[in-house]
Amino acid sequence: MEQATGASHLFPASAAEQQGQRAGVVSRTIAMVVDIVYVAVICGIVYAGYAGVRFLRNPVRFTWPKTDFPVFLVVAMIVAVLALTIAWSSLGRTMGMRIMGLRIQTDKGERVRVARSFLRALTCVLFPLGLFWSAVSKRNASVHDLVFRTSVIYDWESRVPEMRGD
Repeated sequence: MEQATGASHLFPASAAEQQGQRAGVVSRTIAMVVDIVYVAVICGIVYAGYAGVRFLRNPVRFTWPKTDFPVFLVVAMIVAVLALTIAWSSLGRTMGMRIMGLRIQTDKGERVRVARSFLRALTCVLFPLGLFWSAVSKRNASVHDLVFRTSVIYDWESRVPEMRGD
């Protein structure tokens, strides 16, 4: 892989030109799909934990918990809103955004605070198709970006972790 300036960069030199630019719909969609899988895994862990508690309470009469789809959907939406809020307000990126080299920021280039992250996450979960407005927007802005004055930009973490001597 071709390296950008300096030996500590892991991304191609051609990607350095995109650093700080607004991300396109393809990168954002891939990040969203990764995040959906991440939320599904968390929901699976919650389900397994709940089943484990039921088993420990009464192992002789244990049956796997049955969940209606609407209940699962509400739980998944709550988990998604919490995961997005925490990730955006603390790290500025979700798992999917990290994989795709994306970061969210305010239109002023600042970190997105908790309240704005929560409201943006809630609207993203309730209206996910708003993401696709970024395909036609001249500034690659989703509906959520326009409403909450945010931008999703390319931002690769380019430093190689230093190895410690033993």
